[in-house]
Amino acid sequence: MENGPGKIELRSDDVREILERPPHSLVRYGTSAVCFILFILFIGSFIFRYPDIISGQVVITTETPPVWIVAKSTGRVKELNRSDKQYVKSGDLIGVIENPAITEDVLYLKKMLIENVRISDSAVYIPPTLFRSKYELGELQPAYSAFDKMVNKYQNFLSLNLITQDRNLIYKQIEGRDNYVAALTKQLELRKKELQIAESSYNREKSLFERGVISRSEFEATEQEFLTKQQNLQQLEAAIVSENIENAKLRDSAGRLGVEYLQDKNNIYADLLASYRELLAEIEKWEQTYLLICPQSGYISFDRFWSKNQEIKSGDKVFAVIPEQPGEIIGKMQVPADGSGKIAIGQKVNIKVAGYPYLEYGMLTGEVRNISLVANEYFYTVEVDLKTGLLSTMNRQFDFNGELEGVAEIITEDRSLAVRILSPLKYLLNNHL
Repeated sequence: MENGPGKIELRSDDVREILERPPHSLVRYGTSAVCFILFILFIGSFIFRYPDIISGQVVITTETPPVWIVAKSTGRVKELNRSDKQYVKSGDLIGVIENPAITEDVLYLKKMLIENVRISDSAVYIPPTLFRSKYELGELQPAYSAFDKMVNKYQNFLSLNLITQDRNLIYKQIEGRDNYVAALTKQLELRKKELQIAESSYNREKSLFERGVISRSEFEATEQEFLTKQQNLQQLEAAIVSENIENAKLRDSAGRLGVEYLQDKNNIYADLLASYRELLAEIEKWEQTYLLICPQSGYISFDRFWSKNQEIKSGDKVFAVIPEQPGEIIGKMQVPADGSGKIAIGQKVNIKVAGYPYLEYGMLTGEVRNISLVANEYFYTVEVDLKTGLLSTMNRQFDFNGELEGVAEIITEDRSLAVRILSPLKYLLNNHL
């Protein structure tokens, strides 16, 4: 076969000899190198591990974790009564967010309402010092004014109530009529005796008249006197009955006025009690909105806010209170529900802490100590026991100020690379052959 200029004849004896007889050293060393590499890879696939992991966000805290004081309103820091890392007690007032009210006035009013005011079914006591002066209460002023108005209304009802005056007047009338009836009753007894005497005289005169001893005119005079006394007795009895009827009517009127008085008193009392509770509720709401109150005893830690007049937004974490005895340091990890069935107590956990690059500082290690029974919004809570505390794998001690955040990896199954490669083949062989 002829070829053009620059072309090689592939079937020539020289070329065929090169292709059919490669150098013996290349074949021998090349084959050995490839086999050695394959052997190393094969052995390495059983040695090198490629574990199954489940990742999730983790918060490193204590068994008694720090409590954050969260702002409920937006504004500047009006008052700041504590400094960073100072010991505080539960209920201490740490700071106040800007608002129109004067804090001392509100707190004094609340103390007076709780300790000195008594409003119950048996008694109502409002100390005069409660309204000693005008308070600067800001948005609490309407509730305070309503309570003040109800106190005045209740006191005026007790001192100037016309129903009580009318009722007392009726009782005086009843008392006078009772005395009058008693006097009439005494007169009635005398009239009855007089009537008995007149009746005896009448019977005697009648006997004498029938025997003709006295004249008709004398008998009729005696009879007239007897009838007059009998009529007077009946009139007196009728007067007593009439007075008793009038007394019964007056007592009924007094009873009705008493019921009306109690109804009005109960209504005013209910309004007074409602305004009292409403004022306390508004003060409580004001405290939750503007006061930064310590929820537990411990040491306060300032974060982004440390001086007056700093701007705070609603929802900001302002301060943290670290308890005196926080307990052991643990991790609280959130893991998705998908794959959470692989998690078991005792499994190893690696934690990469935010702010500490793990290639430079290392990681924290621990074990799964507890798993929540139910999921919260598709996430389970896993409690991690940090056996070495905050000492990393590179022997670096991490600083701890109450909380650390990071990413945790739970090693659910530490399998080699060969096992991971052979597992799908094993599954196919068992289920399809």
